Amino acid sequence: MALTGFVLAASMISANAQETCNHDSFTNPDLITCGQQSLEKVDAVLNEQYKTAMASLSPADKKQLIDVQRKWVRFKEAYCEDIYQSALPGAEAPIEKLACLARATNARLGELIYLQTGLPNDGFYKAASLMAGQDRENGLKASINLLGGVEFDDPVWKQYADAQCDMSFRMLREDLAYCAVRMRFQLPMNR
Repeated sequence: MALTGFVLAASMISANAQETCNHDSFTNPDLITCGQQSLEKVDAVLNEQYKTAMASLSPADKKQLIDVQRKWVRFKEAYCEDIYQSALPGAEAPIEKLACLARATNARLGELIYLQTGLPNDGFYKAASLMAGQDRENGLKASINLLGGVEFDDPVWKQYADAQCDMSFRMLREDLAYCAVRMRFQLPMNR
C-alpha cells in the first residue's frame, strides 16, 4: 500500500510540476502543484548558494561541506519520508512531504548562508535574546534551550547536526551546544 501511494504521489507531482500554481485553490492537486513549484524554487536557490559556498572555501572546508551536505540530504529524505508515511493513507501525504522537503531545504539554505556570512538568518538568537529579557546571564541559556524544543533523538539527524555544528564552530566559533539547539529550532513541522 505504501509503495502504491508513493508511486501515485510521484506521478501526481510530476504531472502537476508543469501546471501553474493556483494559490486561491485548496484542492489537493492544486496544493501539490504549488508545493512542488515552491520546492523547485527553494532547491534552485539552495544549489546556487551551495556553488557560491564551494567557490569561496579552502580545499579542506570544501571537503567538509560536501560531507555535511550529504548528511543533510540523507536526513532530509528520511525525515520527510517519515512524515509522508505517518500521513498515509490520507490524500494529504504528498502535500505533507512536499512541505517538509521545502522547509528542510529552506533551513539548509539558511545554514549555507550562515557559513558564508556569520549571520544566522533564522531568528533563533534574536528570539532567545528577547525571551531572556533583563536577566541576560541566566535567561539566555534557558531561552535557547526552550526555543530548541525537546531533544530530537534521530541518529541521521545527529550525524548531520554534529557535522554542521563542527563546521560552524570551526569557521564561526558558534557554541556547539547552542548550534544543535538552533538547528532543532529550524526543523520542519511535526517534530
